[in-house]
Amino acid sequence: DKVFTPSSSQGDVFGEISQLIQSALDGYNVCIFAYGQTGSGKTFTMEGNHGDHEAKGMIPRALEQVFRTSQDLREKGWQVRNG
Repeated sequence: DKVFTPSSSQGDVFGEISQLIQSALDGYNVCIFAYGQTGSGKTFTMEGNHGDHEAKGMIPRALEQVFRTSQDLREKGWQVRNG
């Protein structure tokens, strides 16, 4: 559980959840639940601003981590496949 202040950056938030992404890659079930008042920034936190690298949300950052990790594993001889 973590509460972020309005001054927290997208990078700060992702720093807190990046280990959860790794846990999902390790095969564990993970759920990231964002809650708060209407208009408090939940959608922006999750999606971000696609045109600004610093303002990318948690979803694009998580996907980058998944693809980066899968590429690192391929280079070590692992096979990544669907299904």
